[in-house]
Amino acid sequence: MSASVFAVVDTGTTIDADGAHWPTAVIDADGHPEITDLARVHAIEGIGDIATEAALLDLDESSIVPGSAEQLLALAVIIHVPVSQSFVVAFVLPAHRDVLDAAMREGHLVIATTDPDRATDDRPLWLAIDIDPVSLADVLPH
Repeated sequence: MSASVFAVVDTGTTIDADGAHWPTAVIDADGHPEITDLARVHAIEGIGDIATEAALLDLDESSIVPGSAEQLLALAVIIHVPVSQSFVVAFVLPAHRDVLDAAMREGHLVIATTDPDRATDDRPLWLAIDIDPVSLADVLPH
């Protein structure tokens, strides 16, 4: 099965109604209703079964500034219930390290699929996933 890959275009923190902080990665999923609709499906059908796997990839030398140490962290999101869907969220390191460190600390991550600037008015549903902090720490460079 092939999975769509979505680059992280922004990061931040979502604060829920109880004041809890949720590390957030924004992806551009326009044209991918199978991804943008996942949060709604989970809200109706229940959280279901979501797993994540992370891998660290070195960027092709020709695609980075000479002498830089950029890497990609590919976070695979695998959903089995209530629907079967997989996709990959691509983080650039070191630029996105803060949100990944926060996800390890908090044990979860929000994947925002709509414009965060309109979130207060639109109140979109975003996909919240649990993160295994130990597995993510094992992959991240020290």
